[in-house]
Amino acid sequence: MISRTYGWVQNPSDFSKLKLVVQIFDSTSDHYNNLKKNLVPQYIHFHNIKSNLLKKLNANTEHFSYIELVGTSKDKNGKPPKTRSDAVADALIQVTVLPQSANTTGKRWTDNWTSDGYLRWALSLNFVQHDRDTDICSITPLGKKFSQSIEDSKEEKEILRNALLCYPPATQVLSILQSAAEPVTKFRIGNKLGFIGEKGFTSYDEKLMLDWFRNGTKEDQKKIKSDIEGTSDKYARMICNWLQKVGFVEKRSTNVNTINGIKAGFPEFYITGSGTHALKQAQGSSKNTRVVKYLTWEFLAVEGSNRDYIRTRRSYILKILETTKSFNTLLTKLDELGFKDDVKIIENDIVGLNNFGIRIDIDRANNKAVLKDSLVNFTIPCMTVTKKLKNNAIEKLKAEFMKKTNLDIKYIELLEIAFDGKRNRDFEVITAELFRNVYGFNSVLLGGGRKPDVLAFTDKFGIIIDTKAYGDGYGKSINQEDEMVRYIEDNQFRDVNRNSIEWWNNFDSNISKDNFYFMWISSKFIGQFHEQLESTSSRTKTKGGALNVEQLLLGADAIQKGKLDINQIPDYMNNKEIIW
Repeated sequence: MISRTYGWVQNPSDFSKLKLVVQIFDSTSDHYNNLKKNLVPQYIHFHNIKSNLLKKLNANTEHFSYIELVGTSKDKNGKPPKTRSDAVADALIQVTVLPQSANTTGKRWTDNWTSDGYLRWALSLNFVQHDRDTDICSITPLGKKFSQSIEDSKEEKEILRNALLCYPPATQVLSILQSAAEPVTKFRIGNKLGFIGEKGFTSYDEKLMLDWFRNGTKEDQKKIKSDIEGTSDKYARMICNWLQKVGFVEKRSTNVNTINGIKAGFPEFYITGSGTHALKQAQGSSKNTRVVKYLTWEFLAVEGSNRDYIRTRRSYILKILETTKSFNTLLTKLDELGFKDDVKIIENDIVGLNNFGIRIDIDRANNKAVLKDSLVNFTIPCMTVTKKLKNNAIEKLKAEFMKKTNLDIKYIELLEIAFDGKRNRDFEVITAELFRNVYGFNSVLLGGGRKPDVLAFTDKFGIIIDTKAYGDGYGKSINQEDEMVRYIEDNQFRDVNRNSIEWWNNFDSNISKDNFYFMWISSKFIGQFHEQLESTSSRTKTKGGALNVEQLLLGADAIQKGKLDINQIPDYMNNKEIIW
């Protein structure tokens, strides 16, 4: 069996290119003929691949493998390309989707990453179907209608509208916009979209990002607008763009008063009258009128070594809820199937399924879990996923924190993020959000580059924070000690000639000079790290501390429950790892 991911799309947005991709599977289309007569003969580089594809096209074949569609990334010698521009075409979608730079570069094919995005899009909207046993893709009846509709016609628009209303994340976006009192940014949408709290569904706090944008350098502002967003924020932005093109959503520009003058801010989205009407019809008042939601097993988790297990568990939750409204019956049947997860995990899955766009009302007090949507009859692969759950330790730890704290799942996900060096940005942003929204600090995200990652402060004291997402733990590092010393001294001297960024101006002006502290936050601290704390303090005459990720969350929980007062935190700054 081939386990692929689709159901979530980050980049493709051109419906006309999507139609061309769907027409690869329609031998009656003009594009199919163009592939056969022109595109494959001219632009597929490797002779054997070209010959095999032409043989299929000349036979009017309407099903192709994933590799025939998406291809690989190779240079003309069949080796990994040194640059993206060195990659040659070796697949059907690559020569179908014309890159934006085609007119300036003359390159008439796209890369395999973009090709994969367009295939995912076609699969997600039920225009194309994938056989997970053979890795073969083919057109669906809906895809055939889309393929044969006239470009920019009312029929084409209606097909796209209906496809989007059957796509759960699109209806979730519409629901978020409908319930919003005002137009909102991608960050507000992303915070309620998808399986928040797991890899592949990260969202950044809207207020935190706006503050960072207001106070960032010009270089920071460009980067924040173009490159910095959570994965769920990307999904939100893209889905809003699709919905805008079919008339369900509108977008408006914003201006933000920043330290560098008035700048164009993050676009804001709002639902139209047409979108409100369509959502109401799609949700329906009875099973006979509501839209049947389209999904496959592959939609229900996107990343991580446990994804097949999680997809299967969530799939069975949906299947069981189609037959019962009893939460206890749901738990019993899951247990019989081999899913021994804590009840908090199941409850969190239901929250995630709601954020995915499948409406489930849960009332534990009355033993109710009611599926309010009609679902397509999707299949679940036969797998022995329940025999051994990989990374069981982290799953158990998350379940433990769900039980003993009231923290949002996106913060509990820090237990995993902190050990993933590729997610440094996520660790930094979500930690800053935790300090603001749970600890109750004024929190400012600075993002590194001659400045700390995060500042947390009240009107009485301030903390300079450096975050480190390390898989094996954070040990002593003289270079990183030197960086922290520079930050502390920058704040002490406040000399624009020493550091022109003047990041220290973000602190409350009422804080006295002797009420600043430093802090490292990481997955865990190893080796002689305590020496780094002592040395940093000795060199700067400033006290500090360190928080591992578990203590970071336990401190937040203690604040929430009134067991720890924010003003007590300086008492823990004794140049040691903090244990609350």
